[in-house]
Amino acid sequence: MHERVEKILINTEEIQEAIKKAGKWVDSEYKGKDLVLIGLLKGCLPFFGQLISNISIDCIIDFMSVSSWKGKTTAQTLPLITQGITENIKDKHVLLVDEIIDSALTLKYIREYLQEKYKPLSVEIITLLDKPMGRKVSLQPIYKCFEIENKFVVGYGCDYQGKLRNLPYVGIFKEEKE
Repeated sequence: MHERVEKILINTEEIQEAIKKAGKWVDSEYKGKDLVLIGLLKGCLPFFGQLISNISIDCIIDFMSVSSWKGKTTAQTLPLITQGITENIKDKHVLLVDEIIDSALTLKYIREYLQEKYKPLSVEIITLLDKPMGRKVSLQPIYKCFEIENKFVVGYGCDYQGKLRNLPYVGIFKEEKE
């Protein structure tokens, strides 16, 4: 266990099994539909990579980069799109892929932005981690692998100041006393 992790919340095997189930769910839910998976960088990468390897239906992938954290443990700014999509999503089903839903401010903003600007048939959210106690706006994912307590977590895409995303598990971050 990493020295900045207080406790492992979800181990590697649990994550891998949950993502396999998520891939099967996507196959079932979007079979016969024109699907675009949009990963929200950078945190989505471990989840996104494993998820698409467990999806067997045809789909298009794309990415967006959105920032609102500025290296802190709580959201600091309004969301800023630093990289937009490159695929045409008009009249397609969009599934936003993110590693965690916490306050939901960024995802709500992105969902509304995509709906208004590009006119897809639907925009839904799939997430590895859902932290409903952290919500500042009403938003629910269409699919979540795990619901977690209201703690700051790292690993499997979740970071602290850009680091610890590469941990193969999700752990509670050990904050240092200053």
